[in-house]
Parts: sequence; structure tokens; C-alpha cells
Amino acid sequence: MKKFYLLMALAVLPVLFFACGNGEAPATDTVEPVEEIEVVIINELDGWNIEEIMVDPSDGPWGENRIDTALEADEKATIVLDEEGIYDIMVIDEDGDEYILWEVEIDGDGFEWAVTLEDGDWNTEGEEVTVTINNALGSWTLWYGYCCLSDEDDWGDDCFGSELLEPGRSISFEVMSGNYYDFRCIDEDDDEYILWDVYVGDDGFVWDVVLDDMDNTFVEIESEGDAAITIYNGLGDWTIWYVYGDPSDGPWGEDRLGSELLEAGEEFTFYVPAGNTYDIKVVDEDDDTYTLWGVQIDANGFYWEVELSDMD
Repeated sequence: MKKFYLLMALAVLPVLFFACGNGEAPATDTVEPVEEIEVVIINELDGWNIEEIMVDPSDGPWGENRIDTALEADEKATIVLDEEGIYDIMVIDEDGDEYILWEVEIDGDGFEWAVTLEDGDWNTEGEEVTVTINNALGSWTLWYGYCCLSDEDDWGDDCFGSELLEPGRSISFEVMSGNYYDFRCIDEDDDEYILWDVYVGDDGFVWDVVLDDMDNTFVEIESEGDAAITIYNGLGDWTIWYVYGDPSDGPWGEDRLGSELLEAGEEFTFYVPAGNTYDIKVVDEDDDTYTLWGVQIDANGFYWEVELSDMD
């Protein structure tokens, strides 16, 4: 009887062997671990806490603050990124001061930044670099050119000065590298060409102004009113390049001359609604300004012979 059971057991063993895949363990899918890319920020601000840290792709906007609690002196924070790329990094301290690194290339080895006071955005680590504007419009002359930091509210002075930029000609000037700038040109037909948020690095920047750069945003200038303001150029040998006339409780508006120039001995008239107080300003070819503040304009209008003694 024992022999019978032994024979039965031997008969079953091959079945079990083959049913178990010839003794091999069942195959499983292998999952490769995702490598973490670490960005380490060290606070070396000599007593000021770091309140916020942003690390975001350079081709996008700033994202969320990456730390939950303030980073005190000599402490460090580690931010984990999902992938390699070009990133902007911004640190904000307890006084709201900003420390920014632009376009940092971060690979699998990660990145470490010991933030010091010298990294503050009030300390320009950049150098003077050249910006060149080329008139590539073909048939139109550029009359005015402007360049300002992107976070400023005012275009500032005409960087062409007394020059006109005819087709095929260029003009160059210096700016500090490591900043974002807005650029604006105006041609002889008063058409505008604008570039926003241009990062100017160590190689400077060249803008070939073409028709595709034309700003098609329509800006409505205050409609003509019933009161005439006449400007007479009594400056002798100096030409008036710009004329402004705007309500005293608002900002300066558009140049009333447009593409015209007001030569010595000539006059120019524009109209505004009567019954308001206006500021009136003219600018000559040397960029000297002549301003009248708080002029009450009634239905009889206003006449101003601009003389050298009116210079601001």
C-alpha cells in the first residue's frame, strides 16, 4: 500500500513542476526610479530671513512660494524639481527685497545658491552692453525711439535725441545687462512699433524694426473740443519737436504735433474742451522743455508764444 501511494506521488510531481512555470518566478514589470533634481538655497543675508523662494521655468510666469516657513541665517532649503531645464530663481527677504537669478541651466546634478546681500536686485551685477536699433522698414523713417525697464511706468526720454533714423540706418546706446526692457519706436506716420519684456543679456540686443512689429492697438486721443490752443515758436533758431496739452489732473498724453515739426516763426493750433484747467508743454530739438502749469482754458482758447525765457 505504501508503494502505491509513493507511485501516485511521483506521478503528480511532473504536473506540479510544469504548472509552476518550470520552477521560474513569475515575471514582473521593472519601474525605473525617477531621479530628483535638487535646488539648494542657503541664507547668507547677514541677519535677514528669507520669506519666499520661487523656482520656475524661464519661459513661464512665477509660480508658488516653495517654502512653508522662513529661512533664517545660515539655514538652507531644498527644492525638488521634476526635470532638467532653464529656470529663473527668486528669493524674497523679510523686507520684501528681491534677489534674482535669470535663466539658470539646471541639469541632473542640481544647483546650489548661497544668497548674499550683493545678489540683491539693487546691486547690478551686469555690465553696460550695447543695444542697436536698425530701421528695416524700407520706406519709412523712424522719428522717435524709447527704451525703459519693463517694470517702469514711463517710457522716458527719446533715445534718438535730435537724430532721425532713416531706412537702412542704425543707432546704438548702452543699457545694463541682466534686465528686462520694453522698446518703442515711432515713424513719420506716427505708427508705433513695440517690443515688450525683452531680456538683455551679456551680448546686448539688436532690434531690426520691421512692419510686423507695428503696434496695432488703437489708442483713442481725446476728441477735439471747442477751445483753440495755439503755440507760436518764438525760440529763434530752435525747432519745437513735441507739443503736449492735457488736463492738469491727469498724465501727459500724446504728442499733439504727431509727425510735424514746428519751425521758428511758425504756429500750431489744436483744440480741447473749454472750461478745464490744462498743463501745456513743448520740447525743442535739444530736448529742452518749456511748461505752463494749470492754465484755465475757456471758450476764447489760449495763445502761447514760446520764448527762451520760458525754458524750465
